[in-house]
Amino acid sequence: MKLPKVIKHGIFWVLFLLLWSVHDLNYHRNVFENIENNIFTFIPYIILVYFNLYFLVPRFLLKKQIIEYVPLLLVSIVVVTFFSSNYLSFYFKHINVYVPTSDFFASIPGKIAIVTEVILSLCLSMTLFLTDEWYRKDQSFKEIEQKQLETELSLLKNQTNPHFLFNSLNSIYVMLGKNLNNGKEMLLQFSEILSHQLYEANKKSTALDREFENLTNYIGIEKVRHEDLVKVNYSFPTSRKELTISPMLLLPLVENAFKHGQSSKGYWIHIDSEILHHSILSFKVVNSVSPKKVTKSYKENGGIGLANVKRRLELIYPNRHVFHVESRDSKFTVFLKIQLNENEMFNS
Repeated sequence: MKLPKVIKHGIFWVLFLLLWSVHDLNYHRNVFENIENNIFTFIPYIILVYFNLYFLVPRFLLKKQIIEYVPLLLVSIVVVTFFSSNYLSFYFKHINVYVPTSDFFASIPGKIAIVTEVILSLCLSMTLFLTDEWYRKDQSFKEIEQKQLETELSLLKNQTNPHFLFNSLNSIYVMLGKNLNNGKEMLLQFSEILSHQLYEANKKSTALDREFENLTNYIGIEKVRHEDLVKVNYSFPTSRKELTISPMLLLPLVENAFKHGQSSKGYWIHIDSEILHHSILSFKVVNSVSPKKVTKSYKENGGIGLANVKRRLELIYPNRHVFHVESRDSKFTVFLKIQLNENEMFNS
């Protein structure tokens, strides 16, 4: 819980008073009288500390006006030192006469002792002030960074979803013209996919089983659309209910296989998925591809869809995933392994 500023300052001065009163036991063996005396002693110090923190520092130091800040601070220290010297000499001579130190505070050694206390109070207060400022700015930077990451993730999702919707609607439109029953089946599957996208895609995570259901519906649409041209073998394990995954993360991997694997002579897709060590998802998609269709860019990263998936993995599962793309001859492979439970160790 973050303490209010007034309470933090109060704690600082109480501790400073107690520590200095214990230090003064070397000269006066009554800690309670030392506390009483130091309350009056510290009044000029407190004024100087807050004059420095709330006037000199923001007006000059934080604006990097060092040439103006240092002389003003030195003058303030000299003024407070001489004021405290006379003030304490008067106090112990006419008010608290039981502690015979009035002549000491009026002397050069007394002034040296005072300036030491003044500088110490300034150093301690500045240390705490700058530490607090660093922490506050660090928190602000983290909040800004988090907002930037959330914005980037949102943009990456938006780059994926419209592309998927367009392909699905186009497939249904074509099939309705060819085969009404198959078109109706595709429309039903598409409604399930759309429902998943509308209610799950904007969440941070969704149940892994629901993501598998969404992939099954998508594969069903594509199988009907491509009819006998494509052979798809796939298996999705039944996962534990508590296992979750970032929504719409796996779909681009499967969509990529259908998009780049299709051929007028027929093509094939193999999808293997399993749960390892209770919470590690292993997901592998292999598809045939014509060597003539594979460009250098596609060999390197598999296109925009896979590049988006790679970036999302870096943002959501840092140090908890393996993502590997490989293109050999007429076969393209995408391998993904994710530690879904962030509280467990990831063994790649």
